[in-house]
Amino acid sequence: MTCAAPYIPEPLLEQLKPGGIMIIPVGDYTQELYKIKKDSKGHIYKKRKGGVVFVPLIGKHGFRKSLEC
Repeated sequence: MTCAAPYIPEPLLEQLKPGGIMIIPVGDYTQELYKIKKDSKGHIYKKRKGGVVFVPLIGKHGFRKSLEC
């Protein structure tokens, strides 16, 4: 993902193939970068990788409106 979501959207977890890896920033003004892995049985593992600053994701699974600086 190249924008920050308020949470990890379920549709993205569903689309992740077994053995797949997703990197996603999560949060509003304070964001954390997460590495998400799905194993061969469909189990999801999340690991925080540190603080980041990305533009917000807008829409159904994102923020309702753009965050103002």
